[in-house]
Amino acid sequence: MILEVKDLTVEFQIGKNFLTAVNNVNFGLGQQDSLGLVGESGCGKSTTGYALMNLLPKNGRISNGKVLINGVDIVTASDAEVRSIRWKEISMIFQNAMTALNPVQKIGDQIVNALLEHETISRSEAIDRASYFFEKVGISSSRLMQYPHEFSGGMKQRAVIALALICYPKILIADEPTTALDVVAQRQVIELLIDLQKELNLSMILISHDISAVAEACEKIAVMYGGEIMEIGPTRDVLIRNNHPYTNALVGSFPSLHKPISKLTQIPGSPPNLADMPSGCSFYPRCTYAQNICLHEKPPMRSVRFNKLCKCHFAEELDFNQ
Repeated sequence: MILEVKDLTVEFQIGKNFLTAVNNVNFGLGQQDSLGLVGESGCGKSTTGYALMNLLPKNGRISNGKVLINGVDIVTASDAEVRSIRWKEISMIFQNAMTALNPVQKIGDQIVNALLEHETISRSEAIDRASYFFEKVGISSSRLMQYPHEFSGGMKQRAVIALALICYPKILIADEPTTALDVVAQRQVIELLIDLQKELNLSMILISHDISAVAEACEKIAVMYGGEIMEIGPTRDVLIRNNHPYTNALVGSFPSLHKPISKLTQIPGSPPNLADMPSGCSFYPRCTYAQNICLHEKPPMRSVRFNKLCKCHFAEELDFNQ
C-alpha cells in the first residue's frame, strides 16, 4: 500500500470543547488505485483530505491514528519530513480554484515558486516543467505568465491541477475539483483527471458530492456520514448492491441516466450536530430501518457481501432490491 490510513480521528477545538469531525476512519490506497469519498456537506470528506496532508487549521488536531505514506507516518513526522513529503509524495487540488490562486501573482510564477521550494532546480528548468504541465492539462504554455483573472473558471481549475502535479506526486487528492464549474467544464475536468491518473501512474482520492463523477473516475468508493465511513468497497457494488441505508438513500437522491425516470429519494432530517452526536449509530435519527439497538449501540465495521465493509447492525439483512 502506498497510503494506509489507520483509525484516523480528527478533532477541532471550539472554546473549551473538542468536537470530533472524523472518527476512526480506515482505508488503504495501492499504486494507481482510485478512491472516491462521497457524502453530504459536513460529513468529514474534506477534513479527511486535509488530515492526510497534515494541513489542519490551528484549532484542529489528529487525536488518534496513523497516516502512512510509503511507510512514513505523517502524523508523527517532523516539520521538515512533512515538508519533504508534501507535493512530492502527496499533493492536493484544493477546493474552489477561484480562491486557491493568488489573484495578484501570475499563475506561472505561483507554479514555479512551488517547484523551486520543493526541488533543487534552476528557474529556467522550473519554467520549462510548468510549461509542460500547462500543455498536459490542456492550456497553451503561452498563457503561463498570465494572471488568474484572465482565465475562465475551467482554465483556473486546470491550472490548479498543474500546480498540484508539478513535483510528480505519487498520490493526488482532488477536493471537489468541479465546484462552481458548468456541466461541460465539470466533465472535461473529470476526464482530464482520469487521463492524468493513467498517464502519470497516480494514486487518486476524489472528494465530491457528485456520485456520478466519482462513479466514472474511481474504482472504489467510501461513503461518509457524521465523520465515519459507513460503507466502502468496489464502486459498482457500493452503488448498485449497497448494504447501508444511508448509501441507498444517497444513491436514490441522484437521477440515473440508465434507469427509468422515477421519483428521487429525499433523506429526512439533517446531518448530526458534532456537538451533540447520537450515542448509537450516527444515522439512526434519519434511518427508516432503525431499531432499538441502533439508538444505544454503535455498529461495528464488518465485512459484507461483494467484498465490502459496512457499518450497520442489519447490513446483511436489508434488501434494497438493487
